[in-house]
Amino acid sequence: MVMRALRQGTKPVLWIIIAAFLGTIIFAWGMDFTAAPTVRGIVGKVNGEDLRLDDYSFLYQNALAQQQKQRGDVSEDDANRIREEVFDQMVGSQLMRQTTDRVGLQVTNLELAEHIRRFPPQEIRTLDMFVTNGQFDYNKYLGAYANPDPQLWLQIEALVRPRVLQQKLFEYVTTTTVIDDSEVKELYEAAGEKIKVRYILVPSQVYLDSVPPVDTAVAEQWYNDHREEFKHGQRARIKFVQFDRKPSAEDSAEVRREAEQIGQQARSGADFTSLVQQYSEDNSSPTGDLGWISKGQMVKPFEDAAFAMDSGQISDPVATRFGIHVIKCDGRRGTFGDSLQVKAFHILLKVEASSGTLSDLRLKAEQFAAELKSHPIDSLAKEFHLVPRLTSFFERGQDVPLLGKQPAISQWALGSKTGAISDVFETANGFVMAVVDLIEPEGYAPFAEGRARIMSRLRTDDAKNQAAYALDRVLPELQASASLSDVAPGIGRKVDSTGTAFGRFEMVPGLGDDAVFRGTAFALARGGQRVSPVVKVARGAVVMQIIDHVPSDPQSYAEKRDSIMTSALDNKKQMLFQQWYEKLRADADVQDFRYQIPGEF
Repeated sequence: MVMRALRQGTKPVLWIIIAAFLGTIIFAWGMDFTAAPTVRGIVGKVNGEDLRLDDYSFLYQNALAQQQKQRGDVSEDDANRIREEVFDQMVGSQLMRQTTDRVGLQVTNLELAEHIRRFPPQEIRTLDMFVTNGQFDYNKYLGAYANPDPQLWLQIEALVRPRVLQQKLFEYVTTTTVIDDSEVKELYEAAGEKIKVRYILVPSQVYLDSVPPVDTAVAEQWYNDHREEFKHGQRARIKFVQFDRKPSAEDSAEVRREAEQIGQQARSGADFTSLVQQYSEDNSSPTGDLGWISKGQMVKPFEDAAFAMDSGQISDPVATRFGIHVIKCDGRRGTFGDSLQVKAFHILLKVEASSGTLSDLRLKAEQFAAELKSHPIDSLAKEFHLVPRLTSFFERGQDVPLLGKQPAISQWALGSKTGAISDVFETANGFVMAVVDLIEPEGYAPFAEGRARIMSRLRTDDAKNQAAYALDRVLPELQASASLSDVAPGIGRKVDSTGTAFGRFEMVPGLGDDAVFRGTAFALARGGQRVSPVVKVARGAVVMQIIDHVPSDPQSYAEKRDSIMTSALDNKKQMLFQQWYEKLRADADVQDFRYQIPGEF
């Protein structure tokens, strides 16, 4: 009855709420109320089902607007990241909806009504009708729930139903998850236990230069024994040229002319701070105040100009790698050398390619792309005074070597065949044209490709063995009665300490996130030995002793057991669900057509 009342109207009154909700992307679940009246195309397929371009564009624009609201300007890298997140989450929503359909999961009207009553959606808690003295008023919410306005509650239903369905899917996947008392106790003890350690570290770097070259036959045997480490999915290698997005000489001259005019205004009495606010493009210094600077602090051209002025003077335009500056000296102190300082303000004008320059550059790139259809890339690049570059292999989802995160180029290459020729790709750094040099199916990288990495690893292992041998020679003395301080000088080392105590899930002070060191230290603390065995760690080899060991408090376990169990069970379920989803995603047939959309990347 409640749900029938909620459905007795269709007028959409919460479009702002729904837009904000969809902007979070996670719960989009392919709902149709974002779609335009006509379908203009698709951006991909998930197991044969379409992902609509209208939905993708709507979600991307909302996510982009939220990012701009939070952080101001959005870089091209940020925009690409948002595109990837939107697409991935649309894929996830489609996969989860397909799963709920397949296993027959549904949300009944009674379940939905009870969830809406008990858990008011966060998105509506700021509506005036539910607020008292600036705070959400649950009693007002219940009053509105008891006498529903269908124009409002129909939209709340659309907002909440996918979330309840997602929760049911989560419970369906994780229903068999359990945690026993031994796991809970282990977690409690691990969280509360702290130790402090002193140790002798022999860095492997000490021996690296003396390690002989690795025999090729040894390296090949290692490769054969560890072949699975070299397994790869489908991958591509491309050869490309890039027309760099650089300002022309006229662009630089135009910015310099503007800087000269600004400098003239300042010398004519205009307030320098006002000029900064009007013209400067240095976002890190909105007032232009750089404070008192010493020699060696700034880039050389800036420093030379700043220290050549008397207090109150305004510089001519000064070019640095950051752009063109107009500098004001607002004071000097000290006499010479390190004591001499200048108080500087500046206006920064960035020198960037103008729209005209970019237009000319694009025309050249399009001419190159047209001729590339009938000419080899190497000879054509020479005619255009460009240098073609060959990437190493990359797989789907990885950065394109030499170009960075370029999803459009990656998708084009991995969706093409060897020899395929691209159109013009516009990136943050310029205009790129590419040829697919080679497509390889799933398989194993050959030994030759991993040779350098294998050789380096084996040499490092050899150096660690030598470091461990140095400690092995003094270990019997330590196991007898000698202290670390007694034996360290004999091997040319010193005794270090972690300084402060650390826990089993914390960084080791001075050594970082070294799991082997941490595991050895806690095993030593629990085992009761006075000295550890020699162990190989990230930086070399080490032997250690416990300075202080503070175990967890057994008296508090009983009172904290239930909360730890609840938290641990939740974490275990989250991990299981994540693993389930990753397999679902890996097994899915996902097609991505976004690189075919003009201007998408």
